[in-house]
Amino acid sequence: MDAADGSRGTTLVEALQASTASLFRSLVDLDDDAARAPSLLPGWTRGHVLSHLARNSDAMVNLATWARTGVETPMYESRDKRDADIEAGAGRPADDLLTDVQAGHERMLAALAELSDDQWQVEVSVGTTAVPASSIPAFRRSEVEIHHVDLDLSFTLAHLPEDFVEQMLSDVTADFSSRGDKPGLVLVGSGEEGRWVIEPGGPEVSGPPPSLLGFLLGRTGGEGLHSDQPLPDLGTWR
Repeated sequence: MDAADGSRGTTLVEALQASTASLFRSLVDLDDDAARAPSLLPGWTRGHVLSHLARNSDAMVNLATWARTGVETPMYESRDKRDADIEAGAGRPADDLLTDVQAGHERMLAALAELSDDQWQVEVSVGTTAVPASSIPAFRRSEVEIHHVDLDLSFTLAHLPEDFVEQMLSDVTADFSSRGDKPGLVLVGSGEEGRWVIEPGGPEVSGPPPSLLGFLLGRTGGEGLHSDQPLPDLGTWR
């Protein structure tokens, strides 16, 4: 076993903590009316987003438990139960929502802290994908950063950390490529900040990396991007 995965996991936890601290700075003045206002996700209020973030922390605890004990422990009991739990918690007062998100974050950190170097390498399932437990912090960070934008407060795609944007562009294009059902597309960051390919031979789409990511995730219709051809419909990412 290689202890490198343990070191990687620790580094990713630090990045996750920074992203979570940023989220809570945006939420410091959230009141009940704001919590019940619409988010950027169709059909979801901000309360739904926060309820989801809290229950997703518990899902990360389940994965850490799987890695630590070797007993298969799925993220969620079922999709229906996941959705019901989010709905049940969405209408709570803002203070209760924030307390729930914070407590979930702390439970998750405690569960990750229990993992040994060997246990960071145990494979767990995120959706239908098998990944080492060292990927748990990065997966959670993607939830925190993307849903921070979805809350429609003062935090936008342009505020996403640069390292996060670049990693997500690599991850999402690789995921789309592996599916084999997406059109060819080459993404080019403004000023040659990077190139990301879904399938070779497709049209080039250029723009700021955060805007490219927003398009890939289905959060925008391609605002701020340029292409000589109409942008394809990629559907939603996860």
